[in-house]
Amino acid sequence: MGYENVKKSYLKNQVMSASPNKLIEMLYQGAIKSVKIAGIAIENDNPKKAHKELVRAQDILMELKGSLNTEVGGDVPENLESLYEFMYQQLVKANMNKDQTLLPPVVKMLTELLDAWMQITTETN
Repeated sequence: MGYENVKKSYLKNQVMSASPNKLIEMLYQGAIKSVKIAGIAIENDNPKKAHKELVRAQDILMELKGSLNTEVGGDVPENLESLYEFMYQQLVKANMNKDQTLLPPVVKMLTELLDAWMQITTETN
């Protein structure tokens, strides 16, 4: 079994055994990683890699958006949905124009959401 197969198997096991809270954390981490890699790919004039990573981050944002519990009261789900949509649109623009200047604000927002998520899940456990 090659390294890539071992890595895929490990990741699959990690996802399959993760709690819902841990899955959200992993999604945020994956999106941050993909956006950062895309920025590096744009810098290095590698549009295919940038496209792949930006689409991956867009897919993660749509997964996060789809996981929102809109039955919870208050403005939080609606505000998160707006944030996810805004970040998604920024990634689409960055991908179309290979404009890395749009990426740092998205990384910052995702990092802040991850930090908040981790704080919330730590307090509730």
